[in-house]
Amino acid sequence: MPRRKLIFFTTADPGRDPGAIFRAYHFANVAGSNGLDAEVRLADDAVSVTDVDLLPDDELGLEVTSKVAGGADGPFLASL
Repeated sequence: MPRRKLIFFTTADPGRDPGAIFRAYHFANVAGSNGLDAEVRLADDAVSVTDVDLLPDDELGLEVTSKVAGGADGPFLASL
């Protein structure tokens, strides 16, 4: 049986829609933690999530920062 990878793709601007990036990282983490191959792919405006100064200074912005930082050592691949 071939293995498949779950890919969570987003192009959302993290300054305007941090929720989309939060969900991509969250679901990739859940999948990876349960033994599934998973990847977060960021494109277009979403790659600016690496600049944490662009994220909103609120609870969701802090959670996205935490998810992105945790993704570096997480059970899934993140690619720009």
